[in-house]
Amino acid sequence: KISEQLNIKYFHKPGLNDREAIFFLIKNCQTKYSAFIADDDFFIPQGLYECASYLEKNKDCRVAYGKAINVDHKSLNKVNNRIYASNYWGKRSFLQNNKIDRLNDFSENYIPNFFGMHRTNEFLQDYDGSQNSPSKSLGELIINYVTLAKGKAEFIPIAYLIRQSHPSRYLVPQGIEDRLIDDKLGESIPVFISTLSKALISEDISIKEAENISKKYLKKILNELIKYSDDKYLFQKINSFFQKAYKRIFNSIKDRLFRKSSYFSDFVYYIKLISEIT
Repeated sequence: KISEQLNIKYFHKPGLNDREAIFFLIKNCQTKYSAFIADDDFFIPQGLYECASYLEKNKDCRVAYGKAINVDHKSLNKVNNRIYASNYWGKRSFLQNNKIDRLNDFSENYIPNFFGMHRTNEFLQDYDGSQNSPSKSLGELIINYVTLAKGKAEFIPIAYLIRQSHPSRYLVPQGIEDRLIDDKLGESIPVFISTLSKALISEDISIKEAENISKKYLKKILNELIKYSDDKYLFQKINSFFQKAYKRIFNSIKDRLFRKSSYFSDFVYYIKLISEIT
């Protein structure tokens, strides 16, 4: 039984912020492999095992992850309740041998791979640069881009992660104005460029080239934020009643279709189990 093999350690560090606390935990992790989630999410044990096994056999892969879903907190915590769920990050791998090809694909199909399974020593290296980022959102992006700059990412077709959606969860600001003011994005731009550049420098990529490549990815990130802000402004101009009605109908159809998919079916047993014990 997995429950008989658990070695749980609790650290009380009230002086650390969330990013500092995660870095502290990685440094104190005594196993070869490690994975991180928030305290209100769930890992699937078999998914962790399969991802660690894959990394053991594939040294050029830096992170492995399986299927992941987002589930509404209220629906998850009631037995026999209708589950509202969505696909969290799809099923994409990034296996290109060339790091630039890999990052180009990643910049177009971004996923938060820092929730995946890592070798602990590599996870520590990839996480280190983000500590100097005042911005939470850009700090997360730094970790994920650096990981892909240093190695491949593999998707394993097995249930791996359940994330919960609820009003009290911290959400990264989406608009460019919110990121700049509330999330200190501007102050973190030099950190992103310098940290990713260091990960890119090699015999084939000079310091100057690495900086230019890092700036290219950062510009894409900023362009996406600007586009989101423009779309948000446009929707505010539309009658809110029709906007809400359309969103409600669209999400309902999307939810029904997803719950009938093979991607979701792997999670049914675990969702029922969680509902019964919470």
